[in-house]
Amino acid sequence: MIGEMGIGIDIIDVTRFAKIPYAEKKDFYKKIFLPSEIKYCLKYKNPYERFAGKFAIKEAVQKSINESISPLKIAVSHSHSKPQVRLLDKKKTDYLFIASISHDKKLAVAVVIAEKILKNVRK
Repeated sequence: MIGEMGIGIDIIDVTRFAKIPYAEKKDFYKKIFLPSEIKYCLKYKNPYERFAGKFAIKEAVQKSINESISPLKIAVSHSHSKPQVRLLDKKKTDYLFIASISHDKKLAVAVVIAEKILKNVRK
């Protein structure tokens, strides 16, 4: 059964992350990104495009569900080049997400559609 749906969009200036070098400010990144997300971003020549993109997705998720949630409770992974989103907050596991992301050297943008799963709905 289709439940309440929401959409979120966010755009980030990549230079916001590029100005905060990971090697010097690891604690900053650890407050926003999960270890698996950091590892994913750091394997690229310009990890800041990926950091900005993942941050944009996390912001778009919050907008799509209309709730403030810690970025560490939003897991962003990649499967076949598509971003996958999962909430790690046990009280908010009843959502499905569709996410899209695009980035270049200057900007990262993400769009997220959220669907709240209805439980125990009788026909």
